[in-house]
Amino acid sequence: MAFYEHDIEIPSEKKNNIIKVIGVGGGGSNAVEHMYITKIQDVDFVVCNTDLQALNDNKVPTKLQLGAILTEGLGAGTEPEQGRLAALESEAQIKALLQPETKMVFITAGMGGGTGTGAAPEIARIAKELDILTVAIVTAPYSWEGTDKIDAANAGIKILQEICDTVLVILNDKLLEIFEDLNILEAFEHADDVLANAAKSVAEVITKSGKVNADFKDVKKVLKNAGQAVMSQATAQGINRAKEVIEQALDSPLLNNQSIKGAQRILVTVSTSKENIMGVKEQSTITTHIIEAIGGPPQGFKLGFTIEEGLGDKMNITVIAAGFDKKHLKLDTLNGVKIEVAKERQAVDTMENEEEEQEEDVKEEAKPIQPIIFTHREDDTLRLRKMIDAFCQKLPTEEELETPAFQRYGIKLLDVSEIKGVEFQRHSL
Repeated sequence: MAFYEHDIEIPSEKKNNIIKVIGVGGGGSNAVEHMYITKIQDVDFVVCNTDLQALNDNKVPTKLQLGAILTEGLGAGTEPEQGRLAALESEAQIKALLQPETKMVFITAGMGGGTGTGAAPEIARIAKELDILTVAIVTAPYSWEGTDKIDAANAGIKILQEICDTVLVILNDKLLEIFEDLNILEAFEHADDVLANAAKSVAEVITKSGKVNADFKDVKKVLKNAGQAVMSQATAQGINRAKEVIEQALDSPLLNNQSIKGAQRILVTVSTSKENIMGVKEQSTITTHIIEAIGGPPQGFKLGFTIEEGLGDKMNITVIAAGFDKKHLKLDTLNGVKIEVAKERQAVDTMENEEEEQEEDVKEEAKPIQPIIFTHREDDTLRLRKMIDAFCQKLPTEEELETPAFQRYGIKLLDVSEIKGVEFQRHSL
Protein backbone atom coordinates (compact mmCIF):
# COMPACT_ATOMS: atom_id res chain seq x y z
CA MET A 1 0.00 0.00 0.00
CA ALA A 2 1.19 3.53 -0.70
CA PHE A 3 0.18 4.95 2.63
CA TYR A 4 -0.32 4.18 6.27
CA GLU A 5 -3.87 3.91 7.53
CA HIS A 6 -5.57 3.60 10.89
CA ASP A 7 -8.33 1.16 11.71
CA ILE A 8 -11.38 2.31 9.82
CA GLU A 9 -14.02 4.13 11.82
CA ILE A 10 -17.41 5.30 10.64
CA PRO A 11 -17.22 8.86 11.72
CA SER A 12 -18.89 12.09 12.55
CA GLU A 13 -18.86 15.44 10.81
CA LYS A 14 -15.61 17.39 11.23
CA LYS A 15 -14.82 21.05 10.78
CA ASN A 16 -12.64 21.71 7.75
CA ASN A 17 -9.68 23.96 8.57
CA ILE A 18 -7.91 26.12 5.99
CA ILE A 19 -4.42 25.68 7.53
CA LYS A 20 -2.37 22.48 7.57
CA VAL A 21 0.94 21.81 9.28
CA ILE A 22 2.84 18.95 7.64
CA GLY A 23 5.86 17.32 9.25
CA VAL A 24 8.16 15.59 6.77
CA GLY A 25 10.73 12.99 7.79
CA GLY A 26 11.82 12.14 11.31
CA GLY A 27 12.68 15.63 12.57
CA GLY A 28 9.67 17.30 10.97
CA SER A 29 7.27 14.63 12.22
CA ASN A 30 8.61 14.92 15.78
CA ALA A 31 8.15 18.70 15.67
CA VAL A 32 4.58 18.38 14.41
CA GLU A 33 3.80 15.76 17.06
CA HIS A 34 4.89 18.34 19.64
CA MET A 35 2.63 20.95 18.02
CA TYR A 36 -0.27 18.47 18.03
CA ILE A 37 0.18 17.78 21.74
CA THR A 38 0.56 21.45 22.70
CA LYS A 39 -2.28 22.41 20.30
CA ILE A 40 -2.70 25.19 17.75
CA GLN A 41 -6.28 26.37 17.29
CA ASP A 42 -8.17 25.26 14.16
CA VAL A 43 -5.18 23.74 12.38
CA ASP A 44 -4.91 20.24 10.88
CA PHE A 45 -1.72 18.28 11.56
CA VAL A 46 -0.18 15.68 9.26
CA VAL A 47 3.01 13.64 9.44
CA CYS A 48 4.67 12.17 6.34
CA ASN A 49 7.53 9.71 6.46
CA THR A 50 9.13 6.83 4.61
CA ASP A 51 9.76 5.06 7.92
CA LEU A 52 6.64 3.06 8.78
CA GLN A 53 7.76 2.29 12.34
CA ALA A 54 8.25 5.99 13.05
CA LEU A 55 4.76 6.69 11.69
CA ASN A 56 3.32 4.00 13.95
CA ASP A 57 4.97 5.58 16.98
CA ASN A 58 3.81 9.14 16.20
CA LYS A 59 0.74 10.43 18.07
CA VAL A 60 -0.58 12.60 15.20
CA PRO A 61 -3.69 10.80 13.85
CA THR A 62 -3.33 11.78 10.18
CA LYS A 63 -0.34 10.06 8.60
CA LEU A 64 0.99 9.47 5.12
CA GLN A 65 3.57 6.84 4.32
CA LEU A 66 5.72 8.13 1.49
CA GLY A 67 7.08 5.78 -1.16
CA ALA A 68 5.94 2.52 0.40
CA ILE A 69 6.84 0.56 -2.74
CA LEU A 70 10.22 2.25 -3.17
CA THR A 71 11.42 2.14 0.45
CA GLU A 72 9.28 -0.77 1.75
CA GLY A 73 8.64 1.23 4.91
CA LEU A 74 12.30 1.23 5.91
CA GLY A 75 13.07 4.93 5.44
CA ALA A 76 15.25 6.84 2.99
CA GLY A 77 18.47 6.58 4.98
CA THR A 78 20.57 9.66 4.34
CA GLU A 79 19.74 9.88 0.64
CA PRO A 80 17.63 12.93 -0.31
CA GLU A 81 17.05 11.47 -3.79
CA GLN A 82 15.27 8.52 -2.18
CA GLY A 83 13.10 10.95 -0.24
CA ARG A 84 12.31 12.89 -3.41
CA LEU A 85 11.35 9.75 -5.35
CA ALA A 86 9.24 8.56 -2.41
CA ALA A 87 7.26 11.82 -2.51
CA LEU A 88 6.79 11.48 -6.27
CA GLU A 89 5.44 7.95 -5.79
CA SER A 90 2.90 9.34 -3.30
CA GLU A 91 2.03 12.50 -5.26
CA ALA A 92 -1.63 11.58 -5.77
CA GLN A 93 -2.09 11.02 -2.03
CA ILE A 94 -0.35 14.32 -1.22
CA LYS A 95 -2.68 16.19 -3.59
CA ALA A 96 -5.70 14.49 -2.03
CA LEU A 97 -4.47 15.46 1.41
CA LEU A 98 -4.20 19.14 0.46
CA GLN A 99 -7.55 19.48 -1.32
CA PRO A 100 -10.00 21.08 -1.32
CA GLU A 101 -10.14 23.44 1.71
CA THR A 102 -6.45 24.11 2.37
CA LYS A 103 -5.39 27.71 1.78
CA MET A 104 -2.13 27.73 3.73
CA VAL A 105 0.38 25.01 4.54
CA PHE A 106 3.38 24.95 6.85
CA ILE A 107 5.98 22.34 5.88
CA THR A 108 8.34 21.41 8.71
CA ALA A 109 11.44 19.29 8.21
CA GLY A 110 14.97 18.77 9.39
CA MET A 111 17.38 19.46 6.54
CA GLY A 112 20.33 17.18 5.85
CA GLY A 113 18.72 13.75 6.07
CA GLY A 114 16.94 11.69 3.43
CA THR A 115 13.17 12.06 3.70
CA GLY A 116 12.95 15.64 4.98
CA THR A 117 15.53 17.03 2.57
CA GLY A 118 14.24 15.18 -0.48
CA ALA A 119 10.48 15.03 0.08
CA ALA A 120 9.76 18.45 1.61
CA PRO A 121 10.52 20.37 -1.63
CA GLU A 122 8.25 18.03 -3.63
CA ILE A 123 5.40 18.49 -1.16
CA ALA A 124 5.97 22.25 -1.38
CA ARG A 125 5.86 22.08 -5.18
CA ILE A 126 2.54 20.23 -5.11
CA ALA A 127 1.10 22.78 -2.66
CA LYS A 128 2.20 25.70 -4.83
CA GLU A 129 0.71 24.08 -7.94
CA LEU A 130 -2.59 24.00 -6.02
CA ASP A 131 -2.22 27.75 -5.31
CA ILE A 132 -1.74 27.20 -1.58
CA LEU A 133 0.27 29.73 0.44
CA THR A 134 3.35 27.66 1.28
CA VAL A 135 5.67 28.37 4.21
CA ALA A 136 8.62 26.12 5.07
CA ILE A 137 9.97 26.07 8.62
CA VAL A 138 13.13 23.97 8.60
CA THR A 139 16.11 23.30 10.82
CA ALA A 140 19.70 23.12 9.62
CA PRO A 141 22.12 20.60 11.16
CA TYR A 142 24.66 21.25 13.90
CA SER A 143 28.09 22.23 12.61
CA TRP A 144 29.58 19.05 14.11
CA GLU A 145 27.30 16.77 12.04
CA GLY A 146 29.70 16.76 9.10
CA THR A 147 30.05 18.39 5.70
CA ASP A 148 28.01 15.74 3.86
CA LYS A 149 24.93 16.51 5.94
CA ILE A 150 25.57 20.27 5.78
CA ASP A 151 25.94 20.17 1.98
CA ALA A 152 22.71 18.16 1.68
CA ALA A 153 20.93 20.65 3.97
CA ASN A 154 22.11 23.62 1.91
CA ALA A 155 20.95 21.95 -1.31
CA GLY A 156 17.52 21.20 0.19
CA ILE A 157 17.11 24.73 1.53
CA LYS A 158 18.04 26.22 -1.83
CA ILE A 159 15.35 24.15 -3.58
CA LEU A 160 12.77 25.18 -0.98
CA GLN A 161 13.66 28.83 -1.56
CA GLU A 162 12.94 28.38 -5.26
CA ILE A 163 9.50 26.91 -4.56
CA CYS A 164 8.01 28.23 -1.31
CA ASP A 165 6.49 31.62 -0.65
CA THR A 166 8.50 31.96 2.55
CA VAL A 167 11.33 29.88 4.03
CA LEU A 168 12.30 30.12 7.70
CA VAL A 169 15.65 28.47 8.46
CA ILE A 170 16.41 27.79 12.11
CA LEU A 171 20.03 26.84 12.79
CA ASN A 172 20.46 24.13 15.41
CA ASP A 173 23.69 25.81 16.51
CA LYS A 174 21.67 28.91 17.45
CA LEU A 175 19.21 26.81 19.45
CA LEU A 176 22.22 25.40 21.28
CA GLU A 177 23.28 28.93 22.23
CA ILE A 178 19.85 29.61 23.73
CA PHE A 179 19.39 26.30 25.57
CA GLU A 180 23.01 25.38 26.43
CA ASP A 181 22.32 25.27 30.19
CA LEU A 182 19.55 22.64 29.84
CA ASN A 183 19.90 18.87 29.73
CA ILE A 184 19.61 17.25 26.32
CA LEU A 185 15.94 16.20 26.65
CA GLU A 186 14.86 19.65 27.84
CA ALA A 187 16.85 21.26 25.03
CA PHE A 188 15.13 19.13 22.38
CA GLU A 189 11.71 19.98 23.83
CA HIS A 190 12.47 23.70 23.83
CA ALA A 191 13.77 23.45 20.27
CA ASP A 192 10.44 21.94 19.26
CA ASP A 193 8.77 24.86 21.07
CA VAL A 194 10.59 27.28 18.76
CA LEU A 195 9.24 25.50 15.68
CA ALA A 196 5.77 25.24 17.20
CA ASN A 197 5.68 28.94 18.10
CA ALA A 198 6.72 29.88 14.57
CA ALA A 199 3.69 28.10 13.12
CA LYS A 200 1.40 29.04 16.01
CA SER A 201 2.19 32.76 15.80
CA VAL A 202 1.14 32.91 12.17
CA ALA A 203 -1.76 30.45 12.27
CA GLU A 204 -3.53 31.83 15.32
CA VAL A 205 -3.44 35.39 13.99
CA ILE A 206 -5.84 33.95 11.42
CA THR A 207 -7.78 31.34 13.40
CA LYS A 208 -8.24 33.26 16.67
CA SER A 209 -9.18 36.62 15.21
CA GLY A 210 -12.84 35.92 14.55
CA LYS A 211 -12.50 37.26 11.01
CA VAL A 212 -10.59 34.47 9.33
CA ASN A 213 -10.80 35.57 5.70
CA ALA A 214 -9.73 39.16 6.29
CA ASP A 215 -6.71 38.25 8.37
CA PHE A 216 -5.73 35.42 6.05
CA LYS A 217 -5.53 37.94 3.22
CA ASP A 218 -3.38 40.21 5.39
CA VAL A 219 -1.00 37.37 6.23
CA LYS A 220 -0.92 36.27 2.61
CA LYS A 221 0.13 39.76 1.49
CA VAL A 222 3.07 39.63 3.89
CA LEU A 223 4.25 36.07 3.22
CA LYS A 224 3.42 35.45 -0.45
CA ASN A 225 6.62 35.37 -2.52
CA ALA A 226 8.51 36.84 0.45
CA GLY A 227 11.52 34.56 -0.02
CA GLN A 228 14.07 33.92 2.70
CA ALA A 229 12.87 34.99 6.15
CA VAL A 230 14.26 35.23 9.66
CA MET A 231 12.35 34.81 12.89
CA SER A 232 12.85 35.61 16.55
CA GLN A 233 10.86 35.09 19.72
CA ALA A 234 11.01 36.58 23.20
CA THR A 235 9.10 36.84 26.48
CA ALA A 236 9.11 39.62 29.08
CA GLN A 237 6.99 40.76 31.99
CA GLY A 238 6.53 43.76 34.23
CA ILE A 239 5.79 47.42 33.55
CA ASN A 240 8.47 47.71 30.85
CA ARG A 241 7.60 44.40 29.20
CA ALA A 242 6.94 45.84 25.71
CA LYS A 243 10.34 47.56 25.50
CA GLU A 244 12.16 44.57 26.94
CA VAL A 245 10.42 41.97 24.78
CA ILE A 246 11.05 43.74 21.48
CA GLU A 247 14.67 44.49 22.38
CA GLN A 248 15.21 40.82 23.25
CA ALA A 249 13.54 39.71 20.02
CA LEU A 250 15.66 42.01 17.86
CA ASP A 251 18.82 40.75 19.59
CA SER A 252 17.91 37.04 19.50
CA PRO A 253 20.39 34.37 18.31
CA LEU A 254 17.50 33.05 16.20
CA LEU A 255 18.06 35.97 13.81
CA ASN A 256 21.22 34.13 12.70
CA ASN A 257 23.58 37.01 13.52
CA GLN A 258 21.90 39.57 11.32
CA SER A 259 19.66 42.56 11.85
CA ILE A 260 16.30 42.90 10.11
CA LYS A 261 17.48 46.03 8.30
CA GLY A 262 16.06 46.22 4.79
CA ALA A 263 13.18 43.80 5.40
CA GLN A 264 10.09 44.81 3.40
CA ARG A 265 7.66 42.25 4.88
CA ILE A 266 7.05 42.15 8.64
CA LEU A 267 4.69 39.87 10.56
CA VAL A 268 4.53 40.38 14.33
CA THR A 269 2.41 38.39 16.76
CA VAL A 270 1.95 39.55 20.36
CA SER A 271 0.35 37.28 22.97
CA THR A 272 -0.87 38.30 26.42
CA SER A 273 -3.39 37.12 28.98
CA LYS A 274 -6.92 38.49 28.93
CA GLU A 275 -6.25 40.34 32.18
CA ASN A 276 -3.11 42.05 30.87
CA ILE A 277 -3.93 42.93 27.26
CA MET A 278 -1.39 44.95 25.31
CA GLY A 279 -1.88 48.69 25.69
CA VAL A 280 -1.78 51.33 22.97
CA LYS A 281 1.53 52.68 24.30
CA GLU A 282 2.99 49.16 24.32
CA GLN A 283 1.92 48.63 20.72
CA SER A 284 3.57 51.91 19.75
CA THR A 285 6.79 50.89 21.53
CA ILE A 286 6.95 47.61 19.61
CA THR A 287 6.20 49.03 16.17
CA THR A 288 8.57 51.98 16.64
CA HIS A 289 11.47 49.68 17.56
CA ILE A 290 10.80 47.47 14.53
CA ILE A 291 10.60 50.36 12.05
CA GLU A 292 13.84 51.78 13.45
CA ALA A 293 15.51 48.36 13.09
CA ILE A 294 14.32 48.06 9.49
CA GLY A 295 15.48 51.54 8.57
CA GLY A 296 12.08 52.94 7.68
CA PRO A 297 8.47 51.84 7.10
CA PRO A 298 8.26 48.46 5.29
CA GLN A 299 5.99 47.83 2.33
CA GLY A 300 3.96 45.28 4.31
CA PHE A 301 3.46 45.16 8.10
CA LYS A 302 0.97 42.88 9.88
CA LEU A 303 0.65 43.14 13.66
CA GLY A 304 -1.40 40.30 15.09
CA PHE A 305 -2.63 39.87 18.64
CA THR A 306 -3.80 36.76 20.48
CA ILE A 307 -5.01 35.94 23.99
CA GLU A 308 -3.33 33.08 25.87
CA GLU A 309 -4.60 32.14 29.28
CA GLY A 310 -1.98 31.46 31.91
CA LEU A 311 0.50 34.12 30.77
CA GLY A 312 -0.20 36.38 33.76
CA ASP A 313 1.58 39.67 33.12
CA LYS A 314 3.94 38.12 30.56
CA MET A 315 4.07 39.26 26.96
CA ASN A 316 5.21 36.88 24.21
CA ILE A 317 6.31 38.17 20.82
CA THR A 318 7.24 36.53 17.54
CA VAL A 319 8.78 38.62 14.76
CA ILE A 320 9.06 37.31 11.20
CA ALA A 321 11.00 39.51 8.78
CA ALA A 322 11.16 38.78 5.06
CA GLY A 323 11.29 40.47 1.68
CA PHE A 324 15.02 41.24 1.91
CA ASP A 325 16.97 42.35 -1.11
CA LYS A 326 20.44 40.91 -1.65
CA LYS A 327 22.05 44.10 -0.35
CA HIS A 328 20.71 43.48 3.16
CA LEU A 329 20.26 39.71 3.33
CA LYS A 330 23.19 38.12 5.12
CA LEU A 331 22.37 34.58 6.10
CA ASP A 332 24.60 32.74 8.52
CA THR A 333 26.78 29.86 7.48
CA LEU A 334 26.72 26.18 8.28
CA ASN A 335 30.27 25.16 9.11
CA GLY A 336 31.62 27.72 6.67
CA VAL A 337 29.16 26.84 3.90
CA LYS A 338 26.92 29.82 3.22
CA ILE A 339 23.20 29.31 2.76
CA GLU A 340 22.60 31.16 -0.47
CA VAL A 341 19.38 32.72 -1.66
CA ALA A 342 18.21 30.76 -4.66
CA LYS A 343 16.74 33.55 -6.76
CA GLU A 344 15.48 37.10 -6.81
CA ARG A 345 11.87 37.39 -5.74
CA GLN A 346 9.35 39.48 -7.59
CA ALA A 347 8.94 43.06 -6.43
CA VAL A 348 7.31 43.29 -3.03
CA ASP A 349 4.79 45.85 -4.21
CA THR A 350 3.27 43.64 -6.93
CA MET A 351 -0.19 44.98 -7.63
CA GLU A 352 -2.89 43.13 -5.76
CA ASN A 353 -5.15 42.79 -8.77
CA GLU A 354 -2.38 40.96 -10.70
CA GLU A 355 -2.04 38.47 -7.83
CA GLU A 356 -5.80 37.91 -7.80
CA GLU A 357 -5.83 37.29 -11.57
CA GLN A 358 -3.05 34.72 -11.19
CA GLU A 359 -4.94 33.03 -8.35
CA GLU A 360 -8.09 32.76 -10.50
CA ASP A 361 -6.09 31.22 -13.38
CA VAL A 362 -4.56 28.59 -11.10
CA LYS A 363 -7.92 27.75 -9.57
CA GLU A 364 -9.41 27.18 -13.02
CA GLU A 365 -6.56 24.88 -14.02
CA ALA A 366 -6.49 22.86 -10.80
CA LYS A 367 -8.65 19.77 -11.12
CA PRO A 368 -10.18 18.38 -7.94
CA ILE A 369 -8.81 15.01 -6.88
CA GLN A 370 -10.96 12.75 -4.79
CA PRO A 371 -9.28 11.97 -1.45
CA ILE A 372 -8.51 8.31 -0.92
CA ILE A 373 -6.75 8.35 2.42
CA PHE A 374 -6.48 9.52 5.98
CA THR A 375 -9.02 10.69 8.47
CA HIS A 376 -11.52 12.19 6.01
CA ARG A 377 -14.39 10.14 7.36
CA GLU A 378 -16.65 10.24 4.34
CA ASP A 379 -13.90 8.55 2.34
CA ASP A 380 -13.67 5.69 4.86
CA THR A 381 -17.38 5.06 4.47
CA LEU A 382 -17.13 5.17 0.69
CA ARG A 383 -14.17 2.84 0.79
CA LEU A 384 -16.03 0.30 2.93
CA ARG A 385 -19.00 0.46 0.59
CA LYS A 386 -16.76 -0.23 -2.40
CA MET A 387 -15.19 -3.21 -0.61
CA ILE A 388 -18.60 -4.67 0.16
CA ASP A 389 -19.84 -4.09 -3.40
CA ALA A 390 -16.74 -5.73 -4.84
CA PHE A 391 -17.20 -8.73 -2.54
CA CYS A 392 -20.87 -9.10 -3.45
CA GLN A 393 -20.09 -8.95 -7.17
CA LYS A 394 -17.76 -11.94 -6.82
CA LEU A 395 -20.23 -14.18 -4.98
CA PRO A 396 -20.67 -17.52 -6.80
CA THR A 397 -24.00 -18.30 -8.45
CA GLU A 398 -26.25 -21.10 -7.20
CA GLU A 399 -25.17 -23.23 -10.15
CA GLU A 400 -21.49 -22.64 -9.40
CA LEU A 401 -22.00 -23.65 -5.77
CA GLU A 402 -22.89 -27.18 -6.92
CA THR A 403 -19.23 -27.58 -7.93
CA PRO A 404 -16.84 -28.16 -4.99
CA ALA A 405 -14.81 -25.08 -4.08
CA PHE A 406 -11.42 -26.72 -4.71
CA GLN A 407 -12.50 -27.48 -8.29
CA ARG A 408 -13.88 -23.96 -8.88
CA TYR A 409 -10.57 -22.43 -7.82
CA GLY A 410 -8.35 -25.04 -9.51
CA ILE A 411 -6.78 -26.34 -6.31
CA LYS A 412 -5.12 -29.76 -6.49
CA LEU A 413 -5.84 -32.04 -3.53
CA LEU A 414 -3.22 -34.51 -2.30
CA ASP A 415 -3.69 -37.64 -0.27
CA VAL A 416 -2.36 -37.13 3.26
CA SER A 417 -0.19 -40.22 2.90
CA GLU A 418 1.71 -38.53 0.05
CA ILE A 419 2.63 -35.46 2.13
CA LYS A 420 5.77 -35.39 4.26
CA GLY A 421 5.08 -35.17 7.97
CA VAL A 422 6.90 -31.85 8.34
CA GLU A 423 4.54 -30.18 5.88
CA PHE A 424 1.36 -30.50 7.91
CA GLN A 425 0.10 -30.75 11.45
CA ARG A 426 -2.65 -33.00 12.73
CA HIS A 427 -5.25 -31.45 14.99
CA SER A 428 -7.93 -33.20 17.01
CA LEU A 429 -11.36 -31.61 16.91
